[in-house]
This record gives sequence, structure tokens and C-alpha cells, in this order.
Amino acid sequence: MTLRHHTARFFSICLVGAVALCAQGALVPSAWAQPLRVGVAGAPKTLNPALAADAAGARLLQLTHPALLQWDAQFQPQGLVAERCTVATPTRVACTLPSDKMFTSGTPLTATAVAGWLQQVQANARSPLAGGWRDVSITAPTATTLEFALPAPNLGFISTLVETPLADPAAPSFGAGPYVATHLEATGVVALTPSPTQALPTLQFIPLADATTRVLKLQQGELEVLVHDLPPTLVRYAQAQAASRGWQVQAVPSSSYSYLALNFRNPVLAEASVREALSLGLNRPLLRKALLNNLAQPATSLLPPGHPALWAAPEDPFDPFTAAGLLDDTQLPDGRTLLLGPDGTRLTLTLLTSTEAFSQRLAQAIQAAWAELGVQVNLQSAEWATFHSRVQQGQFDVALLTWTGLQQPTFYHKVFNRTQTPPIGLNRGAVADASLDDLTARLLAAPDAAALTAVAQQVQRRVASVRPYLPLWRRDHVLVLGPAVRGCTMGLSGDYRGLLACRSATR
Repeated sequence: MTLRHHTARFFSICLVGAVALCAQGALVPSAWAQPLRVGVAGAPKTLNPALAADAAGARLLQLTHPALLQWDAQFQPQGLVAERCTVATPTRVACTLPSDKMFTSGTPLTATAVAGWLQQVQANARSPLAGGWRDVSITAPTATTLEFALPAPNLGFISTLVETPLADPAAPSFGAGPYVATHLEATGVVALTPSPTQALPTLQFIPLADATTRVLKLQQGELEVLVHDLPPTLVRYAQAQAASRGWQVQAVPSSSYSYLALNFRNPVLAEASVREALSLGLNRPLLRKALLNNLAQPATSLLPPGHPALWAAPEDPFDPFTAAGLLDDTQLPDGRTLLLGPDGTRLTLTLLTSTEAFSQRLAQAIQAAWAELGVQVNLQSAEWATFHSRVQQGQFDVALLTWTGLQQPTFYHKVFNRTQTPPIGLNRGAVADASLDDLTARLLAAPDAAALTAVAQQVQRRVASVRPYLPLWRRDHVLVLGPAVRGCTMGLSGDYRGLLACRSATR
């Protein structure tokens, strides 16, 4: 079975910089006299291509360290660094590389070099990517051919080829994209410098946690672009100012999935009736309207909208009466009940969030909603690095999180199989459900796409029943361009590759 790819078209759009792998060629004079300054909510935790697991880091690595494959508009794999990859047998995959590609370090991008890097990832016990490479034999029979021998049939291995950033094994800070990360300042500013063969601007990603500050800096000409994490009031303000200030505002549907992660290590949250009650205690339509001005859609599945394997779970209704009854009837394994105490409290939970202002407002709304059920919520916030570390270590009862990107069916194994607690996988809430263990294991062993889809839909139904996550919404991606720049776009996954199409407004 040959994977669909569009390499010829891919290379043909180098001039607008819409993808990461343009062929090497003559020097191209830059049309950009100054860096393009991009305002973002937070800095990446790391730019180490073997370790980055947060959205900010992953999005930047797409510009510096693209993978062998990428997903096309129909969620099929197509060539990126690789010209093509072919599933020769259920346990053997072969990828063909271009013969003249270089890492940005200047080292030739050969199959031997790529295999060396992938073997480093495979051996790195701290890497969230290592699980996808477990027991895979990685060889380079020729300078342009990579071969992967799998321990068992695994259609999900294609996702691993999409998700693993490639780096020069001798100098991992260099990848195969059009940019090199030149520095990560103490302030969190990341500068990406383009290859001299690319007519692209230097990009500066400037983290400013306060959204109002980002808008003011755009207004004052200190930023040219804003991406993501603008509250509805500021989106409306930007739209109102667009004509007079020469701004362009894009609000587009997204694949991002915002949710409350529940920690099964807490014996109360390990009870299915408690998780159902907490879900029924959330008025999601009201939250979307009040907090996001309806710039969001219900989060019905981890799979992105339009995915062929998607089963759209119905959103739990707001039903506090039923929720209270479920809590009344819950008896814990140690004999305790969750009846209302004399102070009107049944139980106390901590809700962990980042320090971002919108997250704080949402957390307060959830706190108020669950208080009506007799659930006292203690809010705990932490700056991003500490927040991410605590989530990875399972140090929370409930955590407010978002998955970004274009997830595939085998992602469910990483997040819900009990063998996948960090650092091996992404089961941060220590979800333990025998049916999910079985079904997510079957995802990895599905013999063909039809079988994968069938099992994926069973998984999604089981997730809707077990409620390891309480889904909130898919928040629209927002992109605001100042008067000096045009052409930038934002896609379903919210990645930064649309910035490669930016052009100076003066050209």
C-alpha cells in the first residue's frame, strides 16, 4: 500500500514558503528588512526536538524540524522530508528520501543520519516520542532509503512518522526546515532565522501572558502579528479597529480540544458516578457564550472535525438535579458517602490551571458551577513550566488542558491506556479502565484502515461512557495581522506554517 503524497506540488510552492522543505538552490534576496514580531501567550517549555511535548514548542519545531510525513486535508499521510513512505508488509515500512537535501547545520540529510537521530529518540527514556519507536528496528540500506521493521502490525506507526521531528544527530538543534532557532532568551523570546535560500523574514515569537498587552503592542507597532489566545472582547475590539488601523482579523474553526483532565489516582474521581455528576454540573453552552462569545464549537471527539474515523459523542446536558442525585448515591470503596455535610460540602477538589487570564476566568466559572453541587474547588495556578511539570507528574485532581494538532485514532492509546503514564506516554490522569486498555491496544494491532476506523469508533463510545476527560469546546483559532503584513493564514490545527505565506504589505 503506497501512502498518498504530493511531493511535486509540495516543492512547487517554495516561493511563498508554505511548507518546510524547499529544494536547495541559489541565494534568494530577502524582502524583509526587519524581523516579523509575533505576539504569543507563552514561551515553549523546550525546543529540544526529542523532548518538546507542549503546543508552543511543537508548533515552532514544525518550522525548524519537520517530520518525515505530514497529514493532508483528508487526514492521509503525505511526504514532507520523505518523498514517500510505503507500507510494504504489515510489519515493514520503507521511506525514500531526496538525494540532495541538507540539514540546516550543513550536514547532508542521508538515511544513515536520519536513522541515527531516530535511534537517539528511541533510546531516550525522557522522550514522549520514544513509545512510538519501542522495539522498532531502524535501518538505512541505502543513502536515500529508510526501513522500519515493526514488532507487530501497527497502522498507528504512520502517526509516529508524522509526529517525530527530525534533527541532525550530531547537532540536534538543527533540523531540515526553512528556519533555525537562533536563541531562546531568558524572557522566553524565540528568534527563528531563515535559511539564506529562503525569501522569508526572521520570526520573533514574543511571549506576553496578558492579552491586552499584546493588542496594545500591535496597536503601537511593536508587534506585527498576534496568534491564538485572545479573549472575545479583544477579538471584537480588533474587528472594530480593523478598518481604521489596517488590521486583518481571522477567526477560524479549529481542531484544538479543551477539556478537564480527571486524575484517577484520586479514589473519588475514580468513581464513574462522580465523573458523570461533575460533567452534568457544567453548563457548556452558557460557558461558550459567556466566556467565548460563541467563538467555539462543542468538543465531541479527540479526532479532528471531518476525520473519517470520527464518532461525535453527544454533549452531556446541564442537569444539576441528576448530578446531585448521583453524588447522593455514591459510596466509595472505603465506605464513605458523598452526602452533603453540615457546611453544604460533599467533597473538595483542586483545579490546576496555568496563570493565563482566560484560564483563570474559566476556572472560577467551573468553581462556581460545582459549588452548586456541594463540591468545593480550590483553585491552584502555576506559571507554564511548573504547570506542565505538575501535570506530567500527575500532581492534580482536575487540570484545565488543551490538545492541539490533528490527532489520529492511535492517539487514544497514548492518552488512555494504563501503560502510557508519563514519561512513556500521555496518560497523565492515570486512567485505568480494562475496556479502554483492550480497545486502545486493538487500535495498534488493526490490520487495515477499515478495522482501525471500526475500533476507533468503539474507543470513542467507551471514552464518552467512562469520561476520563470532561470535554469543553474547540476554541476558534484567532490571527490578527497589523498593517505591515498580509498573506498569513491559520489552518485547522493552529500550527505556525501559515506564517510562511506572510508577505510585506509594502511589496
